[in-house]
Order: sequence, then C-alpha cells, then structure tokens
Amino acid sequence: MITRYKYKASQPYGLHDMEVNNISFIDNETVQLQFEEGYVKLEEPYQKVKGNITIEKVDPDFSNVVLLSKDGKFGKFTGNKMELKEFLEKYDDYTFEIVDELYGFNRVEYSGFLKPKKGKWIEMTMFIYHSGDIVYETEE
Repeated sequence: MITRYKYKASQPYGLHDMEVNNISFIDNETVQLQFEEGYVKLEEPYQKVKGNITIEKVDPDFSNVVLLSKDGKFGKFTGNKMELKEFLEKYDDYTFEIVDELYGFNRVEYSGFLKPKKGKWIEMTMFIYHSGDIVYETEE
C-alpha cells in the first residue's frame, strides 16, 4: 500500500522578509512578537497589514534560539543555543528579519537573521513550543 500526504499550510498571514523589532514574554506562557511594519495577508492582493503576533501557552522549557554563523556564511561555524528567556535578556537592541517560517504540531520555527544595531548579522532560528493559539493582532 502507498499512502501519500502533502501538508497544506493555511496560515492567514506570511512573515517572509518581515522584521520583528521586539520579542517579549507577556507572562510566563505568552510570547509577543512586535513587527516594524506588520506582515502580509495571504490572499489577493497580498497587502501588508500592521500588526503583532501573540503565541499562547508557550512552554519556555522547550522554546529556544540557535545562533549560527555571522552573515549566514557557509562552512565551519560556531554557534550558540540558549533558552528563549535567556536570549531575550541578552539581546535587546536588534531586529530579527524572518526569512522562513514553519508550523508543526504545537511548534513554530522562525529562521532568518538577527540584526544587531552594532555588529554583523547573525543567522538565527527561533523554536517556540506551544499548546495554545497563534493570535494575529492586526489594525485592519
């Protein structure tokens, strides 16, 4: 027997090339991402809308950030993996440009580039494990 499966994403907004200028825990299990200019509505005419995202019922023990090579270079690199809370304490003056977003069973993965106000860009992936909703708060 052959069974084929192809996942079809149905999120209402896209974050590709959007810049997050603040990530914070609102309480111990709610994370908010604030966007400089919002994100794109995934229906024609694909307009950018101002807004933020709140992720509910986050498990901080299974949410982390991986920092990879500077400027996204290939080859050998040294990296750093830290809990999301530790990352938020250490990095407070940056933007995070999301290049790719993945959604799976109770997990969100955003990858892109951490852009400090000073210094080189750092390739970054943020993993958030949650059992609640992803709430898109727009100004529509």
